[in-house]
Amino acid sequence: MRYVFVALLLVSALSGAAVAQESPDVGAATTTFDVDLRPDGDANWTVRTTIPFDTDEERTGFRTYAERFEDGEVPSSPGIAFFESAAAASSSLTDREMTITNVERSYTVGNGTGTLRLRFHWTNFLAPAGDGYELSDALLTENGTWLRSLEAGQEIAIRTPPGYEIQRSSIEARQENESLVVVGPESFDPQEVSITYAPEAGNGPGGSPGSPDGPGGAFDLLAAVLLGLLFVAVIVLAVWRWRGGEPIAEVANGSRSEPSTEDGETETEESDPDEPAVDPELLSDEERVEALLERNGGRMRQADIVKETDWSDAKVSQLLSRMADEGSIEKLRLGRENVISLPDGEDEE
Repeated sequence: MRYVFVALLLVSALSGAAVAQESPDVGAATTTFDVDLRPDGDANWTVRTTIPFDTDEERTGFRTYAERFEDGEVPSSPGIAFFESAAAASSSLTDREMTITNVERSYTVGNGTGTLRLRFHWTNFLAPAGDGYELSDALLTENGTWLRSLEAGQEIAIRTPPGYEIQRSSIEARQENESLVVVGPESFDPQEVSITYAPEAGNGPGGSPGSPDGPGGAFDLLAAVLLGLLFVAVIVLAVWRWRGGEPIAEVANGSRSEPSTEDGETETEESDPDEPAVDPELLSDEERVEALLERNGGRMRQADIVKETDWSDAKVSQLLSRMADEGSIEKLRLGRENVISLPDGEDEE
């Protein structure tokens, strides 16, 4: 990946400025190669070359060259033709189609430097390896690797695909965040560059933690759906039990009163599962009071009847007085409260 480019840039810059001037220090130019690996095996490349200048004439010359570079009129480095040739050679050798797409060129001019940027997308840059990928054969041609060396002032940063981790690497590089960085001068043997990536723990191929496409995300979604269905079922059961005439709190706590026999033993009612529950809304007020008394052993406090029916104190008082006059219930005053019971013969106590 040797770029003998600064001299050509200097010639173009000087001719664009149309002035005679002293050449800047070509060794001060820097080039970085950012390789952003993607979870699908593709890679986004950014080649960034920065040139220093000291005078306004050099600045003008750089801007003239950079404008031609941005329009694709300059064949010198950083040029896309080199990478297109490398991709074609690697594609032929590996029998895996690789293409260079989405080419973009841009530049910026600062106070003392100018920067050229070449961006492109390299498809199928990584080779599938089990559940992960390997970076190796995309760097090879029939004559060896096209990544033979980095010169002084050059560096390459290879970013790990999201959702993956480095399993093995054959190159000496420092790790910065999620990238392996190699700084020139550095040379590479033809078969030396090999980096293997495996899915992170809890990830499937191409899926990231918590995403709908990954196993973790699918499990979380299924769990949320099941919890939602369970919540709805509990609500429906509670409403059904309430409409059947059984207070929810008593059913949940197991504190429902059971009628007693004459011997004082609790008698457990065996309900017919085929017999439908009576809807309280279909009963008259008197029938509802009588049903409450029957379920509570034939005797209740008036305050409890108010609570169970959710009627007003005045309505319950008038209703119970009328029922007492008719003889369907009996009222007994105990202290500051009334105790309501079924008449003798109907009281099961």
